[in-house]
Amino acid sequence: MVLKYKKVAFEISKQIADGKYTDKLPSEAELVEKYNTSRNTIRNAMDALFEQGLIKRVQGSGYFVNVPLHSDGYFMNIAGKNGLGSLGKRTIIKSKVIALKVIPAGKEVAAHLDCDPDDQVYYVSRLRFSNKDLVSLEHAYYLKQQVPYLNEEICEDSIFSFIVENYDIEITNADEYVSVYSLGEEEAQETGQPVGTPTLRIEEINCTKNEHPFNYSNSFYFQKGMTVYMHINNSLS
Repeated sequence: MVLKYKKVAFEISKQIADGKYTDKLPSEAELVEKYNTSRNTIRNAMDALFEQGLIKRVQGSGYFVNVPLHSDGYFMNIAGKNGLGSLGKRTIIKSKVIALKVIPAGKEVAAHLDCDPDDQVYYVSRLRFSNKDLVSLEHAYYLKQQVPYLNEEICEDSIFSFIVENYDIEITNADEYVSVYSLGEEEAQETGQPVGTPTLRIEEINCTKNEHPFNYSNSFYFQKGMTVYMHINNSLS
């Protein structure tokens, strides 16, 4: 069951994406009345949107939509699991599945997923496109005891959306590592790009709400001029 504050946060984020809110958001009192809920629920929803960089707080003035510094080209907000798009918006992505199979995790993947090397995982390799332009190559592993079933049709769309809707997995946190990477022979063959082509690589481990990893992946991005964004809240200062 989705908590009320998350429903409110999702609804507000959708309204931001649709352009209903472009500057200042309604006051807490107005939102309490609109969603027929408590002030604490609204504050929790605002906290969630703030943590993902969708809104900003101005003391004494309320909440405002966070306008991205760079609005042209591809924009990835890695503060949340929202993929490509500007703040609060999404880029339509289509996927071509190169490989989908069940394999033993092996030592390296098992170390990332905190499982036994013999435990089964789904291995998914896919190319991701926007308007027929190659955006990324993704190599992903899903722990089968957490994600019992995937097929090609599912993998052509949003795997995370399918997992959340069908397996009651709440993706609460992730570790992501961003680096510049030169394509090896395997990646070059899969993408048709020359060996050594520089890409932006995002290596990530995604966890459930009980902090157990269920997914490990490497994604290689090819779009020139792509902006990576993350909101940072320095709460220890």
